[in-house]
Amino acid sequence: MNQISLQTPVRYLKGVGPEKSKILSRLELETVEDLFYFFPRRYENRFPVKTISELTLEDKECVMGTVVSRGIIRTSRGQSIFKVALSDGKNTLFGVWFNQPYLAKLFLPESKVIFYGKAEKAGKHLQMAHPEYEILKDGDFRESAHVGRIAPIYPLTEELSQKSLRSLLFQAVNRLGWLAKDPFPFSFRKKTGFVDRVFAFRQIHFPSTEEDLKKAYERLVFDEFFVMQLIVHLKKLKFQKENRGILHLKGEEEVRRFIETLDFSLTAGQEAAIRDILNDMKKPMAMKRLVQGDVGSGKTVVAAASLLFTARNGFQGALMVPTEVLAQQHYFKLTQLLEPFDIHCGYLGQGASGESRREILSRLENGDVSVVVGTHALIQQGVKFKKLGLVIIDEQHKFGVFQRSTLKEKSGDAAHFLLMTATPIPRTLAMTLYGDLDISTIRELPKGRQPVKTFWVGENKRREIYRLLDEAVAKGGQGYVICPRIEERGEFSAKSVLAAYTELNSVLSHRKIGILHGRMKSDEKKEVMREFKDRKLELLVATVVIEVGIDVPNATIMIVENAERFGLAQLHQLRGRVGRGREESVCVLFSDTVNPESADRLHAFEESDSGFEIAEKDLELRGAGDIVGEKQHGLPALRIGDFVKDTQLLELARREARQIAENDPLLEKKENLPLRREIEKRFNLSQDRLAVIA
Repeated sequence: MNQISLQTPVRYLKGVGPEKSKILSRLELETVEDLFYFFPRRYENRFPVKTISELTLEDKECVMGTVVSRGIIRTSRGQSIFKVALSDGKNTLFGVWFNQPYLAKLFLPESKVIFYGKAEKAGKHLQMAHPEYEILKDGDFRESAHVGRIAPIYPLTEELSQKSLRSLLFQAVNRLGWLAKDPFPFSFRKKTGFVDRVFAFRQIHFPSTEEDLKKAYERLVFDEFFVMQLIVHLKKLKFQKENRGILHLKGEEEVRRFIETLDFSLTAGQEAAIRDILNDMKKPMAMKRLVQGDVGSGKTVVAAASLLFTARNGFQGALMVPTEVLAQQHYFKLTQLLEPFDIHCGYLGQGASGESRREILSRLENGDVSVVVGTHALIQQGVKFKKLGLVIIDEQHKFGVFQRSTLKEKSGDAAHFLLMTATPIPRTLAMTLYGDLDISTIRELPKGRQPVKTFWVGENKRREIYRLLDEAVAKGGQGYVICPRIEERGEFSAKSVLAAYTELNSVLSHRKIGILHGRMKSDEKKEVMREFKDRKLELLVATVVIEVGIDVPNATIMIVENAERFGLAQLHQLRGRVGRGREESVCVLFSDTVNPESADRLHAFEESDSGFEIAEKDLELRGAGDIVGEKQHGLPALRIGDFVKDTQLLELARREARQIAENDPLLEKKENLPLRREIEKRFNLSQDRLAVIA
């Protein structure tokens, strides 16, 4: 090729070619730029280079010597052993390789060689088995990619050796590193103290010192966070510009009266959230707010106050939730709260059909229904509103971006937009993935709630736990038994709902036991939940279909089978189904796991009842990708940054990105054009489509 660039295919690099490029493509290494961003997973300090007499025999070490002899030994089984002797003038070290006779052509007499490996005594001599090696040109190891330095260790694939990949990266960053031009001006680097990007790429792959590695890491992590934060702020500015919103100018007095009629006092967090929402809806731009709270923190009342406010201003409100069971529960609760204020509520779920569906659709279109609750049936064709003013998405992470935006579009994009979640979001993730939203946080639980006692037990405690379950029901309580599967799958499968149901009916035959899972028809699920709420059922064996929002204050005990199969956030959601009344409640985790990561997770869950603490621990244990799946947010996955340990860099990136976005929202200023090109390239945007980021 005549001209090389960051987008040059790797097959054109020296020593690659078509066949090797196919192997590299398995690691998603297609271009020169891909190589730069293929960061080492760890490093080995292969310095200093020692003489043979300096070897400690305690760990892997680098040693240099001269080839004094070599030879191939044939075994009786037809195998070959290649042996080479290195001397430093005083002592001898043997390198040994099995079935690699071709090495005899490489280790020529008098060659200067460095071995990297663990030396051991073999009779009277020292020996390294299959050491990594480098045959030096002119006896100088200072330009080596492999030894006498801090050496990078990369992820690999079949047919690709560490040495081969490291050599390719060494060639790329040293000969082509200049292509990674810095999008930030010198004045910015001077202000922040960051090294330039060319230096950063070279040092992250082949660091000269630990200090240079640290500087390179900080610069590249900042870059990654900065791009994310800039996109987040540009999205927020674009939303504010394009969504003028529906002014709500009356109804605050009615909301205050609604709060006064409640038979309980709001927490400070609930009051603040309602205040935030009402203030947003009085502005000439559309609200875009996230209300997050711990399990049982009382977000439904916040939603009710918001829906009352929009209704008093002559608009309709829609609440979309992920499951039929939860939708029914919200519908009954909102009807109870709002009908005394002459607010007509409607329900639209997947099970609605025939005359009932036609009736609710007609009442929505003519405005007879002020508040509608439903599942994703609300976004189906044929659902029309007369004047949609407020869209609320509960447990918003259960819906995709398209589903969330489709409901809002039914207002012509003018409706206020409120997201709610009972899955607390770690602060650093909220900053990035939800940085384009204003956030209200409800940390307190309503008065009278007692912490749920949590125990992790093994199978040997099952009889004792079943006795505890029976005693809880005898005291007038109810209980859940949660299983990860509906039915068994093989000999070592996790416990299933069907198996647990059969077992409990045998052990506790005097108890009324129900079953609930996702394969049941909508009407069947509704009937089971109704019977459980009415105390016609004492125990409910279920899958995680009960995970979100189910409210049965009389439930005081939960057993979770194969608890190691659930994430921390999911366990916390499940545990939130008990302890919703004033009685002492218990959550028992059954698990005989020997996996250290699972054990850490269960111990952490035992020790904390705070959803916010658990969210941070979940982030620490699992990482961001597993928790939220960044792709659904339209942001790239992290390549190098860490939301747990790099918080300060994220804070700095957020401040700098906000300043640039507010001063130059289209990145049109000369000094910001390199940043604009960087974002367009990262997101495959054409020159005139920067706004599409949002």
